[in-house]
Amino acid sequence: MDHLNALRQVSLDLDGLIVAGFSISGLATYLQIPALDVCFDLGECPLSALPINHVFLTHAHGDHARCLPRHWQLRRMLGNPRAAAYFLPEVIRAGCEGWIRAEAQFEGVPEDGALTPAFHGLVASEALVALPHRPDLRVRAFDVRHSVPSLGYTILAHKRKLRAEYAGVPGPELAALRKRGVDVQVDVDDPLVTFIGDCVGASLVEQAHIWASPIVIIEATFLEPGEEALAAKKMHTHLADIAAALDHLGDRVATRHIVLKHFSMRYAREQVLALVAAGIPAAFRDRIRVLL
Repeated sequence: MDHLNALRQVSLDLDGLIVAGFSISGLATYLQIPALDVCFDLGECPLSALPINHVFLTHAHGDHARCLPRHWQLRRMLGNPRAAAYFLPEVIRAGCEGWIRAEAQFEGVPEDGALTPAFHGLVASEALVALPHRPDLRVRAFDVRHSVPSLGYTILAHKRKLRAEYAGVPGPELAALRKRGVDVQVDVDDPLVTFIGDCVGASLVEQAHIWASPIVIIEATFLEPGEEALAAKKMHTHLADIAAALDHLGDRVATRHIVLKHFSMRYAREQVLALVAAGIPAAFRDRIRVLL
């Protein structure tokens, strides 16, 4: 069962954007996108995650969160001078800080010497938050339904574009307008990638904005027909929920790559591939990528 080794990373090339990581339910989930300087979740901390300066924690379950302190500690131990930014649901921020202080005390650090990372507590909002080390990127946090508080994240490219009414205006005229204080540009934020840690299938329709992202990375914990009730009880997504969401949304799904992850460890690799191939509507099958 080599696909259950959390340090054996999977790498996918999604139109030139490389995503690399691992995600099996109950074992570990982490997904790195080096070109965007982001990592989603830290259920394990391979050395390849250490240069990444922005970590987005979706929720507090150990298979998604337990190595966040390790990332921070190893960066400090290896002398990385830059303070990584750790984004997480605001509702768990205080608990996470207490967890890291308790771990430090367990290791013998005096209580008054225990430090914590730079946490950015987020709540679901239409407002976009700038990434501290990437001024060209923004993040939008949104609620998803799981057994504990959980956020999904969309990373967006931030740029300034010429306003439509000035299209075709010669450069010297634009320069003159700018000199008079006219703002000829507008802020534009284009979605790049959306990541959801764990959620019920209904969140995929409730948060329909996610399907504007070229890349959507979602869980598919349960795959077998007949396991739908179990998925609902555990507040996870069943493959049938994904198929239903895609059928329901139809042409509104602009996503080019739908990455499935977080499969139950009960499935063999061949089972995952066969069940996904059989369970996804034909119209969307060529957009599916499996993180195995």
